[in-house]
Amino acid sequence: MMRIRPVLLLAASLFTLATEAAAMSPLPFFQRVERVGLLCAVDAEGGPAADLGDDALCGRAAAVLSGLLASGPAVTALVPNDARIADPGTLLLLVHATLRPDDGKRLLSVAATLQRSGSVGGAPFFMMPPQALALSGKLDESLLESTLLRLLTPLAKALRANP
Repeated sequence: MMRIRPVLLLAASLFTLATEAAAMSPLPFFQRVERVGLLCAVDAEGGPAADLGDDALCGRAAAVLSGLLASGPAVTALVPNDARIADPGTLLLLVHATLRPDDGKRLLSVAATLQRSGSVGGAPFFMMPPQALALSGKLDESLLESTLLRLLTPLAKALRANP
């Protein structure tokens, strides 16, 4: 009777390990990523935002993601029509920010879409929920950084889990 318990414990442990391994199985979409290329756009109602533009958004997003992927693929801001966009080794990260007036304040919403060329994926891969930030004055860099951190952390985890 005493020998049955260790066997049951071993079987339960093996089942748990198998279940965890299946849950963490790699997604082809995130495998063999050589670089993360960023394209960014800021849509500000009433014209360009003085405190946030396309280049500034891409610079901040690249810095945040590079920090999260210290030993992962290179992160670089791209320009439209860059040849690396179509490279199968590039995971394209499209970051879009919308800035709208809202009851005397401004509301900044930041969203991201992922795309890859080639056999690993043709359709966009949505993974991160959009993040919003209410601004009472000028954009605070630390608030933008924490918003981007919340937005990009799931992507960094997926890339680390799928070599």
